[in-house]
Parts: sequence; C-alpha cells; structure tokens
Amino acid sequence: MHQGVGIQLRGIRKAFGDQQVLNGVDLDVPRGRITVVIGRSGSGKSVLLKHVMGLIHCDAGSVRVGDDELSTLSRTALRLVRFRFGMVFQNAALFDSLNVFENIAFPLREHGSAGPDGRSRRMTEREIGHRVEQMLASVGLSGMGRKGVSELSGGMRKRVGLARALVRSPEFLLYDEPTTGLDPIMTAQIDNLIRSTQDANPGITSLVISHDMAATFRIADHVAMLHDGAVRLHGTPNDFRSTADPVVRQFVEGRLDGPIRT
Repeated sequence: MHQGVGIQLRGIRKAFGDQQVLNGVDLDVPRGRITVVIGRSGSGKSVLLKHVMGLIHCDAGSVRVGDDELSTLSRTALRLVRFRFGMVFQNAALFDSLNVFENIAFPLREHGSAGPDGRSRRMTEREIGHRVEQMLASVGLSGMGRKGVSELSGGMRKRVGLARALVRSPEFLLYDEPTTGLDPIMTAQIDNLIRSTQDANPGITSLVISHDMAATFRIADHVAMLHDGAVRLHGTPNDFRSTADPVVRQFVEGRLDGPIRT
C-alpha cells in the first residue's frame, strides 16, 4: 500500500440477508488528513466504519490498516490493530456513573498507554492524572474533571468524548456523526475543535462519518460519498462544490425540488 495511505478498502461487499449494503467500495484514506464519508441514511456509512475497525468482516474485498490486512490477522493481532484507533461515538457514549475525569481515564486504566509497537504500558495514577488534565485542556475543559456527566451540555459531552478518544494517542481517529443533535452554533464549535485537533496532531489519520455538508466543508481535507453501496465521488471539498454529477449535487445542496435521484 502507498505510504501516504493510512486505510485502504478495495472491493468491499457486505450484505445482511437479502440487503446488499456495500457493493464494491474502493476508498483510500490519506495519512495525516481528515476524510469525511457522506451519504444518505442507510447508505452504509456506519457499516463501513465497522469494517475499518475489524468489528465485522466483509463478504468480499480487503481492508488494510497501515500494513495490516485485517482478514489475515489472528484475534490477538486484530486486537492490537484496534488499540491504534480512537473512537468518538455519535452520542459520546460516556459512562453516567463516572465523572468526567474517570471517563477520560477509563481507556488508560483498562489498556494502559499505547507504545510505538502497538502494545500497552501500564501507567501510574500520577501519569494518568497528568494525561487526563492534558486532554481536558486540549478540548477546552480545564478544571472540569470532577463534573458529573449529567451536569454536561451536549457540546461538553462531545468534547469529553473526543478527549477520551485522544487519551491513548491513537494513530487513527474515527468519528461517527460527531455533531448529531447539536444546534448550529455548537455544531460549528465542535467542527472547529475537530479541525484544530487534527492540525495540532498532524500524525493522526481521521475518518469522519457525516451527513452534514456544512460541517463537511468546514473540516474535510477529502470527501467520499457513498451511494448505492459504492463510492460515487471521492475528492476534495472543491471537487464536491463543482461537480456536475446530479446525485452528488442534490445531496450537497440538500435539494428537494424533484424526485430523489438514485
């Protein structure tokens, strides 16, 4: 695989019963950049994300993460690959029984810090505390570690979720609909945080699942649109702004002035 590519999917096919969700997906996710995968609800975006993490296996095709072909890995090796990922869940997925500090510290206590070989090293409580405070500062929540999850606004929950995803210094950062449920102002703030996080961590390769075109144009270096189980268009934001493809244009512009194109 080309050294500039962090994640590569080739010919990915996946069906659930009679429903063909992915039907030959080809996608390169460049290293050190933000790639946003867009598409209508039910287009297979979340299914694609699960393939990237090896949570489900394709019926045909291949998924490569760095130099690793996921289908050839043992369970132990696949587990090590997953340790290279940080995940920002759609609804933050915080533990209500833990405060902000404990939520962010959870991956460190469970898995330790990530070493250069992908293996983990146990951390002292002092090291964990220092790392969590670093993460809180990086997402604009310094001094908020003692807050309970129930005390947080939607935007603050997203920030805590991002801090938790970053705490083990992942090589790959995955976002599942990161601005769902937020108002336009908070959405723009989270988009700015995603962009600034990438700029501050240029070694991270980010893959974002979204249906929000305004957010996509704010954060993306590269964009891929899923349609009918395959990538309809893959390019820069400007490629999506200027395309003449009627299916892509209808989605980008959010138009309902005619039948939904298929």
